[in-house]
Amino acid sequence: MSSTSSTLGNKVLSGLIWSAVRNWGGRLASIAVFFLLARLLSPEEFGVFAAAAAVLAFVEIFVEQGLGDAIVQQPTIGPRELNTAFLANFVFAVLLVAAMWWGSPYIASAMKIDRLTEILRVASLGIFINALGLCQLALFRRNFQYRWLAVRTLVSTFLAGAAGVWLALAGFGVWSLIGQFLLGALINLVLLWAKPIWKPGLSFSTTGFGRLVRYGSNILGMRLLDFANTRAIELAIGAWLGAATLGLYAVGSRIYTIMMQLLSSVVLDVAHAGFSRIAGERERLAQAYYRAITATAALAMPCFVLVSAVAAELCVTVFGAKWAESADILAPLALLGAVQTLQYYNGSGLNAIGRSSTTLSIAIVKVMGTGAALIATKGQGFDATVKAYVLAQLVATPLSFYFGRKHLGVSIRRIVRCVFPFVLSAAAMFFAVGAISAEIADVGLNPLTDLAVKIGAGIAVYAAGVALLGRRHLIESMQTIKSMRRG
Repeated sequence: MSSTSSTLGNKVLSGLIWSAVRNWGGRLASIAVFFLLARLLSPEEFGVFAAAAAVLAFVEIFVEQGLGDAIVQQPTIGPRELNTAFLANFVFAVLLVAAMWWGSPYIASAMKIDRLTEILRVASLGIFINALGLCQLALFRRNFQYRWLAVRTLVSTFLAGAAGVWLALAGFGVWSLIGQFLLGALINLVLLWAKPIWKPGLSFSTTGFGRLVRYGSNILGMRLLDFANTRAIELAIGAWLGAATLGLYAVGSRIYTIMMQLLSSVVLDVAHAGFSRIAGERERLAQAYYRAITATAALAMPCFVLVSAVAAELCVTVFGAKWAESADILAPLALLGAVQTLQYYNGSGLNAIGRSSTTLSIAIVKVMGTGAALIATKGQGFDATVKAYVLAQLVATPLSFYFGRKHLGVSIRRIVRCVFPFVLSAAAMFFAVGAISAEIADVGLNPLTDLAVKIGAGIAVYAAGVALLGRRHLIESMQTIKSMRRG
């Protein structure tokens, strides 16, 4: 292997390790904080914050404009392009924050949540704070400097989380969540600029910026559509079913969201940068794809299936009895996550080879399905809404793998061979947990012991299935990764 390939392989591996520290460390701390806040705050308070977070997430998409991924993807990029991107991002942030201050009363009225006006106005300052760090964050990702990003995430999560819990204990209610959000954004910004890779200057390049915008425009469109898939349901639940019901959704979906970040974004975070560097070598790209999807099918996918199987026990044990209904949200979303962890590699690969317009097309199909699901279930309970939403997301799965085969050169047959043993083992685990639940229903175990027994049994069944069916696939994947490390 050439020294250049070896160096890239080492960078990718190091990036994976530190991305894992960043995501796992930060998210585990975030989980602990979230669990504490869920016990201190009411469903209505969580619902109000979830509504504000959904609105802010929508606005922030326009501020970012896909420029972060464009900076990572470009083969070369200089200070003039970065200066132009920073200035454009700054101007958009100022304009959109001003628009948020003016438009907040209208948004609150449309969502029928009176408290939302002031909350949106204060929380919108986080948009401006995050915009100031966009270029710097993209450069850290581009250069595989995930160690400092891991430190940044851990420090901001612990400090902001501690502040949020203190504010909740002091009786600030929903404002404790706003305070946590703003302080976390500010600490992240300070740490990004504490070790800058680039410093802004006064030289600009409209031509170079144009290339970034052309690539980023497809990312922008894809994220707008992805927002419709992930956040539109929150806005719909808040407007149609009230803040308390939205709070139940926010808590139930939180475990699913955290798992997506813990178990898949570790790889996906690095996959875009790593795939981009080998985009011109399709055989290497295909091999990297197979390694990634095999490891994810073996490790990440079954975790989602297990969480779905024990959703009822998990929600009561972790959040308390008042959140029991959130299990009806977590169970189907976790099964959706099991599929999404596999198909997301198609999007990473397509973006890496410059076909962001194809991922945009897939997102269009998803958003059409989401819109149809929300319209069909308007006026029904949140259980029906969530299940219809999950089915709508799965509609685009065959299309995603079709484009992966067509443009990345991967074989559907080989993908099936890679994932089938683990899918079958996970299915056996799911049904085994259900059978055990029925057997011990009348034993009278306390909630924590009941949860532990079911999780232990599920893991044992899955491990036995992998030992029988998927051991060879897993060993081959691990050996390939080790050989890449040795260069």
